[in-house]
Amino acid sequence: MLTEKESALLNAATELVQEKGMIALNMSDVHKKAGYSRAAQYQSFSDKNALLAALCMRELVNNTQAIEEKRFEDLTGDFSVVLRPVVYRYLKLSDRLMIDSAFGLMLTQVRTLPDDERFNFLKSGFEFLNQEREMNR
Repeated sequence: MLTEKESALLNAATELVQEKGMIALNMSDVHKKAGYSRAAQYQSFSDKNALLAALCMRELVNNTQAIEEKRFEDLTGDFSVVLRPVVYRYLKLSDRLMIDSAFGLMLTQVRTLPDDERFNFLKSGFEFLNQEREMNR
């Protein structure tokens, strides 16, 4: 469960990534946008990769719940499909294991989605990421 501070930081990071892109994301901008001090931010996320990992993790959990509850309009692939392969190799082992576990649960749910054009990108993206994941084990 995320704290109020962690949620605010992740929400701020999400907005900044959508505005500026992942490469331009600056940790200083995140804590300022969220209204927290730099120290408070680093208590929750040690660096940019940890922050991006948390964005992936939050999206995986939210998407898994959305599929289970058939809230398909709430599905997103912004972070789990795009960012996971980029940051995964640079994460500490505990973060990799956490994301890998959540990814496995999400993949199971994605495979249950109806054969519908609106889910094709998500399904193919997760299958591709699963192939990459299995090759790197």
